[in-house]
Amino acid sequence: VKPLWSKFGTALGVALGGLDMWTNTLFGFSFFGTLGHGKTDAQSLEPAAQHKPIAYPKPDGILTFDRLSSVFLSNTNHEEDQPVH
Repeated sequence: VKPLWSKFGTALGVALGGLDMWTNTLFGFSFFGTLGHGKTDAQSLEPAAQHKPIAYPKPDGILTFDRLSSVFLSNTNHEEDQPVH
């Protein structure tokens, strides 16, 4: 949807993207084929040195939690030696 959005603007691009997804789901084809952004993902990245780091606040235990607590709260359950997917 993003190439259509970039090319035709927000309203028309999102409408055309919705039509494209609808026809692709129901009929298995796309009116627009495969569209590109003009450059690869790697070319669109900038070095981290050009940006200031994000200062995340420390977990407060009420609204935000540390990583281990968040994994516990997500109810993730798997074997310790289970391969990643």
